[in-house]
Amino acid sequence: MFEFTGLRTLHKDMMEERATFSFEFNGKPFSCIFLTDVIPYRLYLTTLGLYPEVFELEIEKGYKAKCFIDDYKKLVSYLEVKYDPTHKFVPLDFFEALNKKIPKKFTMRPDYKETLKIASKKRVIEESTKVYFCGWRRNAVGQNVRKENLEKTRSAFGDAKEELCKRKNISSCWTDCALEEQLKKLNDIINM
Repeated sequence: MFEFTGLRTLHKDMMEERATFSFEFNGKPFSCIFLTDVIPYRLYLTTLGLYPEVFELEIEKGYKAKCFIDDYKKLVSYLEVKYDPTHKFVPLDFFEALNKKIPKKFTMRPDYKETLKIASKKRVIEESTKVYFCGWRRNAVGQNVRKENLEKTRSAFGDAKEELCKRKNISSCWTDCALEEQLKKLNDIINM
């Protein structure tokens, strides 16, 4: 397990549940989203360019992550790591460089739509093109909120809203039309 001391420092400063920051390795830029309102915490690293790749790290208690990256070959390809017979590039090399460059001060919170677009590349999220929240729907007796809808709610708004949906059997509703977004309905779930 690798301990991200940089995430611990950033988290203490955030006073928020989500943060976004940039990172560069080997001259290659990444956009990063750190989520602390889901357990385990998540760190998304997105490559920039025409066909972005997303890498997700689950951050366990103590800000620790497994020294493993899904799609490791895609990461190596993006970074254009050259073969070196004296040192094989491993995820630990990447993690150490990332840890040193994580900002110590919070600067920006990611938009929930941005988080959904990124998370949908790594998680099974219902109707991934519909990223604009438009309300809540109580499910009829005999019907249950779908796990894909719960994951979408969790990725967008955190564990607390997802748990409320599960307990009250409520689905989050989404649209692909920006004009139909209804953020003012976000807290309506409390009174349902």
